[in-house]
Amino acid sequence: MIKGDTKVYSVIGNPVKHSKSPNMHNAAFKALGINGCYVALEPAHSDLDKICSLIRTGVISGSNVTIPFKESVVEFVDILTEEASKIGSVNTLYSKDGKLVGHNTDGLGFEKSLFTDFGFEPDGKKAVVLGAGGASKAVTAKLCQAGLESLHIFDIDKDRARELKGHIEKFAYNASVELLNPEQVDSFSENSDLIVNCTPIGMSEDDPLLVSKDVFSQNQYIYDLVYTPALTKLLRAAQESGAKTLNGMDMLAYQGAESFSVWEGVEPPYEIMKRELANG
Repeated sequence: MIKGDTKVYSVIGNPVKHSKSPNMHNAAFKALGINGCYVALEPAHSDLDKICSLIRTGVISGSNVTIPFKESVVEFVDILTEEASKIGSVNTLYSKDGKLVGHNTDGLGFEKSLFTDFGFEPDGKKAVVLGAGGASKAVTAKLCQAGLESLHIFDIDKDRARELKGHIEKFAYNASVELLNPEQVDSFSENSDLIVNCTPIGMSEDDPLLVSKDVFSQNQYIYDLVYTPALTKLLRAAQESGAKTLNGMDMLAYQGAESFSVWEGVEPPYEIMKRELANG
């Protein structure tokens, strides 16, 4: 039950009405008996500074950040954690000593879901990453840190793709990093061990297939960060070719549980949160 002293948490994004984050966080509050609630906010970019001020002052107790604000919110943050600095984007906000802290739990969620649970070993492998936004920064950072041999990035926004390439290269990882033109996506995808979709393309049934269905094979891992619908066009086409497929639901659960832990300083009820996502 929401009371006068209930702590309010949020996820900010646009669009965000599809988000299942409120389901899992509110289930966690209930399971642990914490007097808190979690809501979805869909601001315009011009309102970001106002929301960040509310988090800084504690009016909003904390927030997750999703598409398209993971990078743009950085300018309003007073302190970036080491993880957020390495990744170059923020998905978790909270206040500490009157300062707005920007953190990132996406990388941990990606790492646990793909490496630990799904069994993909990046060391010496080749990957294609579709999209160069905030989520792709977490994905590419973790892949390169784990010993990836080569990384190929495609985004229709060439400036954004170049910015991501430059950010990765600052850390002198061993992986070679190259940008793809549209006509190169299929050929490089066909020869990759892993394809990751970090764009929102796939949320609608009318969305195009990002990679030709002819490129997939049984030896590949195809990871679509989209989780609604659970089976996107990309994953369906990959499954038909026998490829190993995964959507973004587990990553969402892991990153959400880690954010919850940061905010509340408790062990998050991960299994409850994951189950709520699956049922929602």
